Amino acid sequence: MFIKARKPMKTYKFYISILIPFLLTSLISAQETTLRERWSNNTAFLMPAGKWESGILQSFRYGLNKRLELRSNAIILPIFPNAGIKIGLGKRKGFLFASEHSLSYPTLFLNTVSFKGTGGLISPQFHFPFILSVSNSLIVTRLIGSASLLSADAGISFAIRKSKPDYQSTIDLPLLYPRMAHFYEGASVKTGLSFKSLIFQKLFYEENMQLFCITRSRDNLFAENSGSIMWAVCKSVRLKGGYTLSWGRYPFGNHIQMWPTFDIVFGSKVK
Repeated sequence: MFIKARKPMKTYKFYISILIPFLLTSLISAQETTLRERWSNNTAFLMPAGKWESGILQSFRYGLNKRLELRSNAIILPIFPNAGIKIGLGKRKGFLFASEHSLSYPTLFLNTVSFKGTGGLISPQFHFPFILSVSNSLIVTRLIGSASLLSADAGISFAIRKSKPDYQSTIDLPLLYPRMAHFYEGASVKTGLSFKSLIFQKLFYEENMQLFCITRSRDNLFAENSGSIMWAVCKSVRLKGGYTLSWGRYPFGNHIQMWPTFDIVFGSKVK
């Protein structure tokens, strides 16, 4: 009669010591991949080559290749011509780098909304000269923990003008005014910090802080805080909702305001 020898306990411990790190590494990699593929906007990650996404508010993004991404705000493109490119600059010591560069022609939009009545944002007495807006920024992203991304960005926007528009023709609305102030005078220096994380397999959240400083002596400082949750309804549709809190120095004085936000993001299927 033969008795089958039992494997020593040390053998099982050896297999377990190999299996657990492998499973943990696979889980962390899957969580990071899920986050960056479904919500890589505002990070140094680019859209995969041949993939695209857009939203009602979020810009259209298309992955040209591994290093280039094309961008545009497609909804307002007919009256506000704009285009941009995002360039992947590689990874160094755990930090991923990218730069963004864009051009826009706001003159058409400003003249379009200059009329009396509902929908008119500017008095028809004003006419806007040729304005070309140029923006350049640098983004740095790092993986935090197993399923979070921390990104920081800094950039500058300036305008090439035929002549300065009348300062009284500004659109004094939160979100719009800080992004259009450099059309009139000075340059806009922007810095931001964004934190994204995975709650569940299809549920994500983001906290974002932005600061705008206009290089002039008045109406020159603005800050925004936004928080949002995104639900991946399916592989090609995501729903996003949250809030935006803004503070700024406007021509009419300091002003703070908060309101809800909502967007639908759609595009190529993701994993």
